[in-house]
Amino acid sequence: MGRIALVATVGSTDNGISLDYPYSKVATLPFFKHGNAKDVSIHGFLDALKRRRLRPSEIAMDLLIISATMYAADTRINREQFAEDNWTRQIDLYIPVSNPDLWNTQKARLEQIFRFLTGDIWKLCFRDRSDKDFKVSPVSKLTRFQMPYETNTVCLFSGGMDSFIGAIKLLESGVRPLLVGHSKSADVGPYQKNCANALKLAYPSIAPERIYAYISIPKNDLFNSEDHTERGRSFMFLSLGAICGSALNSEGSNLYVPENGMISLNIPLTPLRVGSHSTRTTHPHYLSMMQDLFDDLQLRVNIENPFQFFTKGEMIKDCANQSLILNTETMSCSHPSGRYEGKGNAHCGRCVPCIIRQSSYSAAGVSDRSLYRTDIRNGPMEIDKANGADILAFKYMIAKAKRHPAYLNAAIRITGPLGNDVDRYLGVYSRALQEVEYFLDNIELTKTAKVKA
Repeated sequence: MGRIALVATVGSTDNGISLDYPYSKVATLPFFKHGNAKDVSIHGFLDALKRRRLRPSEIAMDLLIISATMYAADTRINREQFAEDNWTRQIDLYIPVSNPDLWNTQKARLEQIFRFLTGDIWKLCFRDRSDKDFKVSPVSKLTRFQMPYETNTVCLFSGGMDSFIGAIKLLESGVRPLLVGHSKSADVGPYQKNCANALKLAYPSIAPERIYAYISIPKNDLFNSEDHTERGRSFMFLSLGAICGSALNSEGSNLYVPENGMISLNIPLTPLRVGSHSTRTTHPHYLSMMQDLFDDLQLRVNIENPFQFFTKGEMIKDCANQSLILNTETMSCSHPSGRYEGKGNAHCGRCVPCIIRQSSYSAAGVSDRSLYRTDIRNGPMEIDKANGADILAFKYMIAKAKRHPAYLNAAIRITGPLGNDVDRYLGVYSRALQEVEYFLDNIELTKTAKVKA
């Protein structure tokens, strides 16, 4: 228990630093030191930038190191093992950067962003790179006659339906985006590739390219543990998009973050879900803090969620190329791997994103051709097992909102600051909840019968 430290190193000459504080655990995270699996693997992302002749600034590369270090801590420090309350971890990050003075001006903001996302207590300490001449930004060796990727728009591309619809919206308006995808595992990578290929076939004259950023964190020599809540992954995803955007256009670029309004707000469905089930990956307040960070770093990147006030069903209805949605496999599920059930990758059918997905097809009045490992419409779902837990949670929220009309307004405000648009957020969440209610109306719930010994 107690505070934990993760010390990042950059370059072969960086041997880290000595720490005086009595940490309960200290680990070193190397970048560009060993040239093998002991290092954080970011070469695939850097190679993708090279191929498109994109060369971000060293400040943008600092952001890459910071986000990967934060992601490493978030995924390699188990909450139950290292947090005194089995949830809130105390993590100190020591990170070498190209300009410590600049990054120290952002220290408090970054700690606030990390706390908002993960619920943990973070402290950041910046220092100079040991080799001040070391450059992280890639230098392309391609011919000078090859044109760089020309666009002023990046679209985050997860392989899910929302980001797919977001890319379609841009292409339908004549904008050729650079698609930037990140994957935590091999479960969703094929969906990203499949969606990108479908867009290239549908829009050949402005076919978009995709940067697939697989950032691999060493499993050994860190904390000998893993954590699967992954609250901080969004910081790295947005950082990857901003890094690409900062290198696209000297006059500024747009970072498209397509997410429906219900998932963006992600109100805990029951009082017990305030912790592990209430991620804030695209919450408006989080995006606002990230915009302030990008502005202060002078990355010239403007964040936009075009679907902040759309339900998922409304996104499908509004899409100008519905046939492309219906005929392309996208992945919305929070746990798509079916290997433990003896099945292949597919939507589980019963998690919160899967329920919202099925509700959206129903609300849009179009057929849902997705594969679900569990068809929740066939037979009663057991409320004391995983297959009925999220259905029960939605029904609880629906009933609570009906009994207490002011409840949703209060619940939305508790998720974080929302400025003067609370009524619009309330409106989109209420409409989305209605979509779910109509879909779940005829789905039965039961309790597992206990067998007497």
